[in-house]
Amino acid sequence: MRMLNLKPIFIDHFQTLRTSSGNAEVISKGDVASLYLIPLIFAAIAVWRDWRMGGIGDLLTALSLMCGLLFNLLVLSFDVALRAAAQVRESQTETLATSGKILLIRQFQANTTYALVVALAATIGLAVGASKDVEHFNSWVTAALIYLLTHFVLVLMVILKRIRAIFRNELTP
Repeated sequence: MRMLNLKPIFIDHFQTLRTSSGNAEVISKGDVASLYLIPLIFAAIAVWRDWRMGGIGDLLTALSLMCGLLFNLLVLSFDVALRAAAQVRESQTETLATSGKILLIRQFQANTTYALVVALAATIGLAVGASKDVEHFNSWVTAALIYLLTHFVLVLMVILKRIRAIFRNELTP
């Protein structure tokens, strides 16, 4: 069962949710609240309002495409990381441990891998519903899927922030 151990993926992702506070780095309460409480609020509203998710096949198709794109993004990040590591090794001033570029790429990879796990969890839920030919999920399943999908979109925003930082870091003289 070692191959199904997702704990390192979750740990890596949470390590990216840090902010500097004085000389120490601490978990950013704002980031954690944004990523985990906002989806919880939407899920609670779904239960309260008795929402029932439909269009399962369309959602499954869209999320499956996103999973494929995330896999491609991971492969691309591996190539970028190899090139960045080669540049750092040639540098006289930086090491892999101190390079800001390497840190950003590691965070990007951690967030992308985590987003893929979240997307796969939602995809599995949608696939089960589609395989049972369900037209609408009940409000509790809808709430769980709303939580996962909202969380996924927010993690995608974090990934976009990392991509922007990597490009800015790369293109700044």
